[in-house]
Amino acid sequence: MPIVIGGVTIASKKWGNLVGGMIASLPWIAGPIMLFFTIEQGVDFAVNSVKGIMMGIVGVLAFCFAYIYSALKSKWYISLILAYCAFVATTVLLKTFENFMGLEAWFLIAVILSLIGLKFFPKLETQASSGQTLKFDIYLRMVIITVFVALITYLAQILGPTWSGILTPFPIITAILAAFTHYTQGAYGTSIILRGMLTGFIGFATFLFLQAKLLPHFPIATTFAIGFVVNILLNLLMRSVVKRYL
Repeated sequence: MPIVIGGVTIASKKWGNLVGGMIASLPWIAGPIMLFFTIEQGVDFAVNSVKGIMMGIVGVLAFCFAYIYSALKSKWYISLILAYCAFVATTVLLKTFENFMGLEAWFLIAVILSLIGLKFFPKLETQASSGQTLKFDIYLRMVIITVFVALITYLAQILGPTWSGILTPFPIITAILAAFTHYTQGAYGTSIILRGMLTGFIGFATFLFLQAKLLPHFPIATTFAIGFVVNILLNLLMRSVVKRYL
């Protein structure tokens, strides 16, 4: 996780925030957490957590929208608080409908809402960087992301599969990228990196859906390899779709 967040930060600086956001949307956190769920809690626990992760993806969409609209007028910490409130409210609401739909329905909801979110995500006018810098920002990001992954996997047995699933896409990498970008580049840079993440959500949801379907029948390494390749291919496809239509 420290290597991943450091790599995403470097990629954003080298190739731009859109690419950085798309790279960040890959299952860097959900993948290891799913792996730990499978090894420590069993395949059934991991599979049952996927429905909750789909709900969590919708919560992250709410997080992104709340953050960017708040970022237009507020400091990063205000935007972060409001965005987390949106995530919690959304996931708690969705949790009440957990048993009304199966995994396939939640997967479709996550995909459709991701497309709608991309269509209506605000496109801000170019603005100058805020010019602010932060010492040791990469190291701070690395520490935060590592603590979160360790905490979720530790609490998994207490929380159960649904809540563990909901918290798996908890917007920690999204929050780190949004807050640090907001601080150093302003709302425009933040909108680009969040849009990049939204672009990758369909691939991310598909990765998780494939894990739920394949894990009971194939080795972990096989299911993860298939899911990761499909995730990357969908990200590339979505990048072209977004450029042309969204």
